[in-house]
Amino acid sequence: MNRIDDPRAVFYLRHQELIEEWAALGEPAAELAHAFLCSCADDIAGLAAELSPDIQVYKDLEDDWPKIFLILPEWLESREGELEPKVGIGLEWHRSRHLNFTMSPSCAYTGVWTHYDLDDGKELSRRLRAAFGEANLIKPHKLATTTAWWPAYRYEHATGEYWNDLGPYRAQIVESLRFFWTVFEPQIRKVLAGPANSSG
Repeated sequence: MNRIDDPRAVFYLRHQELIEEWAALGEPAAELAHAFLCSCADDIAGLAAELSPDIQVYKDLEDDWPKIFLILPEWLESREGELEPKVGIGLEWHRSRHLNFTMSPSCAYTGVWTHYDLDDGKELSRRLRAAFGEANLIKPHKLATTTAWWPAYRYEHATGEYWNDLGPYRAQIVESLRFFWTVFEPQIRKVLAGPANSSG
C-alpha cells in the first residue's frame, strides 16, 4: 500500500492537528454540562413542592450515571442497607467526556426509570411498558422506550444559542418532568397496586 484513497481519512490526516485541538475542547464542555445538570436539582425540588407535599427528590450525583428523580415514599426499597427507588420520574445523564447539550445519545434525558437490577426490576419494567403501551402514551408523545431501565423517555436537546442563556433549557427540563409526572404517575400507581405487586 503506497497511497491512501479514502477521502475521509485524507481529510482527517490533512487537518489532524486542528481536529485534535478542537476535539480536546469537548472534555471541559462536558464538565460544564455536568455542572449545569447538577444545578437543576433545586429547580426539580421546587417542582416537587409545587406538585404535591408527598413527592420526594432522590439524587445521586456521584454516579457515572447521575440522576435526579421525583419519587413517592412507597417507591423506595431497601438494598444493601440503603433506600433506593424501584421506580422514579426524572433526569439522568452519562457523565463522560462526550456529555453535551444537544446531541443524543450523549445529552441528558428525562422520563420514567426503573431499577432494573432489583429482584423484581425486570418484571416491573415489563409491566410498566405494557401499561404505557395499553394507555397509548408512547407514540402520541413521540417518546422512546427500552426493555430495561427506561420504559418511557426522551432526550432533552438544547436549542439555539443556549450557551448565552441556559434558563430556557432549565425550564424545558423542569416542564418535561412535570409532563412525565402528570401523565405517567397515575399509571405507575396502578401498576404498583396491581396483583403482581401485592402478591410479592
